[in-house]
Order: sequence, then C-alpha cells, then structure tokens
Amino acid sequence: MMPRTALLLPVLVALAGPALADGQVVAKTSLNPDGTTSMTYSSAVDDLGTVFGMDLSTAAASAAPVPAAGASDLAGTAYAKVSLRSLPDWMLWQKNTVNVSLSPTDARGKVATTFERTIPLVDGIDAVFADSYAVAGGAQAWETDKTVSLKLAETGTTFSLATKATQETPKLLPSVSAQQKLFGDVSVTTSLADTGSTLNKSITAGFSHRW
Repeated sequence: MMPRTALLLPVLVALAGPALADGQVVAKTSLNPDGTTSMTYSSAVDDLGTVFGMDLSTAAASAAPVPAAGASDLAGTAYAKVSLRSLPDWMLWQKNTVNVSLSPTDARGKVATTFERTIPLVDGIDAVFADSYAVAGGAQAWETDKTVSLKLAETGTTFSLATKATQETPKLLPSVSAQQKLFGDVSVTTSLADTGSTLNKSITAGFSHRW
C-alpha cells in the first residue's frame, strides 16, 4: 500500500500550485500534551480570497517529524478555503467562508460554511460572532458550531464561548477557551469543553510563521 503522505502530497501540489507560485507559505506546528504533533502548511491567492493547504498529524514522538514521501506514520487532509469578504447589506453577517477538504487515504470529503460578523466594542476590543455548518461523508455526518469571541488587540488575547452539536450528540454542548499570544509567533490555547458525559480539558502551544 502506498504511504499516506505519498497520497496526500500530490493532492496538495495540485491544489496549491497557483498559490505557491506567489511564494506565500504559512507553516504552523503544535505539540500537544499527549505527545502528538499537528502541522499545517498553507498558501493563499489573495485576489481570489482562497487558501490551499494541508493539515498533518502524527503519533506521539520525541520531536516534530518532517513530512516526506516515505513517512508512512503521517495522516492528513488536503483542503481549499474560499472567503466572500463582503456580503449584501441586508444580511446579518458580514462575510462567509466555504471550506472543502479531502482525505486521500479514505476518499472521504467534507464541506463546511461559516458566517461571521465583527463588532468593534471599544478601541482595541472586538466581538466576533460566528455560525458554522458542516456535512461529511455524503451527508452521513454533520455538525454545527456557534461561537462568540472577544479579541483584545493590545494583549493578543482571545476569549471564546462556543456551542456544538453533531449527528451523534444533537444537543448543543458548550465550551470555553482562551488563546494568548506569548511572543513572536508563539501562542498558547487553553480550553474546557462539555462532551455530554465529561469535561474535556486541554492546553496546546502553537507556532506559526509566514515566509
């Protein structure tokens, strides 16, 4: 069987080709408390409001792995995101985003859309409202998220209150999170989520850089 990453890379190249030509690449690596590593690579076509990229993950290891065609322990998803930067004035929402993703390892796709509105409260503090809907695997799975975030520009802090429902747990379940920018491109996110049976607590550190 062909290694997972070997299947993913051609898809990413096909999707991201026009974007990579602009030389704008964003790389983000997160080392999770359980030892797993999450990585994101993306590039944008600003004129089209489009982002192409790949999300990768790997099992617990002592160091973050480097994606390579022969790395069979990596799993991931290729994706494309299109943003409508301005919606009609009569709509409640200011902008809309459509996401399409594909996992080449199992040929399962996902389509999601998010509506968003930002309201300035005072100088340097914004409230962001978001409403998301997603279907996957030929509508066999669905989920919806509603989020209210408070962004403090001066301290680089974001507080969020969200609710989420899926086909497995149709009741909206709440969660809260706080993201703090530490220095440079490093940030830490703390979250507490109700899963319906227990509280899921997590702390993740992230690094992102554009070059």
